[in-house]
Amino acid sequence: MSITNAFAMARSGLAATESWAGLTSGNIANATTEGYARRSAPLTPQAGGGVAVSGIQRATEARLEQAHRIEISRVAGQEATAAALETYAATLGEIGGGTNLSDRLSALQVGLDALAANPSEPAIQQDALRAATGFASELADTADALERVREQTASAVIADVATVNATLREIVDLNTRISAEPDATQRRAGLEDSLSKTLDGLAEVLDLRVSHDERGRISVATSGGAMLVENDVAHELDFDFSETTLSVNGVDVTPGVAGARGSQEGRLAGRLDLLGDALPRMKAQLDTLAGAVIQGFEAADASLAPGQPGLFTDGGNSFDPAQVEGLAQRIAINPAAREDQGGGAWRLRDGMGAAAPGPSGYSGQADAFSMALAGNMSFDVEAGLGTTATASDFIGSLLSEQQALRNDARDRAEALGAGRDAAAQTRAAVQGVNIDEELQQLMLIEQSYAANATVMRTLDEMMDTLLAAVR
Repeated sequence: MSITNAFAMARSGLAATESWAGLTSGNIANATTEGYARRSAPLTPQAGGGVAVSGIQRATEARLEQAHRIEISRVAGQEATAAALETYAATLGEIGGGTNLSDRLSALQVGLDALAANPSEPAIQQDALRAATGFASELADTADALERVREQTASAVIADVATVNATLREIVDLNTRISAEPDATQRRAGLEDSLSKTLDGLAEVLDLRVSHDERGRISVATSGGAMLVENDVAHELDFDFSETTLSVNGVDVTPGVAGARGSQEGRLAGRLDLLGDALPRMKAQLDTLAGAVIQGFEAADASLAPGQPGLFTDGGNSFDPAQVEGLAQRIAINPAAREDQGGGAWRLRDGMGAAAPGPSGYSGQADAFSMALAGNMSFDVEAGLGTTATASDFIGSLLSEQQALRNDARDRAEALGAGRDAAAQTRAAVQGVNIDEELQQLMLIEQSYAANATVMRTLDEMMDTLLAAVR
């Protein structure tokens, strides 16, 4: 080997060591940077001797990334459901708290029983009226709270769709910039980090599938196979608010719909499931409860003429089977029983249709109201809680199911969170930076630098010796 060849080999070694040191220091500096994948610089032998850095490589594992993103989607979907129902669950309250529907109904039952036992006492009449007003107000407030959940969830879906579409455009831009990089450079590695982080964020909104082409670009599809990004083209989501449907280029991708090609996990799926299934069912439960109570008290009131409203009304009107939608929000006490509206609480003793107070000791009507409230009522099958039950049993089932929806989502989110964290740790072990390993690399870099420097110094001494010999 000539001195010139030895010198070239040592110089290439020093250059490779310089690149190696730069990558290692960069790995250490970015050890806690979100989305950063460890860099390495494979060396290839050169013709005539020496080595050269062949390009910058990111530590990636597509299967681990996919597994982690699936877990991210699952947790995000459950968290979105639980968060949406958090405030509503507080409105429902717990049985025994004194302010939920069950407790209000119990107070009304007690008030009517007391009135039946002492029909002549104005104070007891007022107590029964306050209990009836409290029940109607609680039912209306609960329905209003549920409507706010629906509105907030719909707004969140609109925001999620806008986020997805903006992210798809960002992915297309990153695809273009990555494919423009001819080699495996630091710049390309940085762009791929940004792309990976962007996909992790997108996975929170919907479950996705990713594939790569030979130029490093990615294609993104829903778990059902609908394409969202094809190389340099983004196919944006379209949300139909009135129908609660989601589509891409006319293809139905609504989660939970048979035959649709959408994602079944992620925030978007959780919120659309609420809008399309859970919230309508919960609303139907409240509306059918209001309808059953209104009809029950109308049927129990012997003083009413046909079409005349009873103690509980549809905004002052009698029950109309064609107007059940939103009834829980409209339920109200008959003005005939309210002194502040020209009526009187004595009508709880004599009936809402009574023109004047009857015998003070008459308990028949109060007994009828009490038995109507304690007896079986008819409920709409669409509510999913049975068609015949007492109001108390129906409310118990309603509270149990509606509270369970939030509680189950919260519990599933916590359970799935363990799987997401485990997947994240496994991914980090493969792609992330291990400081101990990088410090070992620095020791090897030092040794490599020292070895190549020794060669250079020896070659310099040899040249000096040769020059001295010919002088």
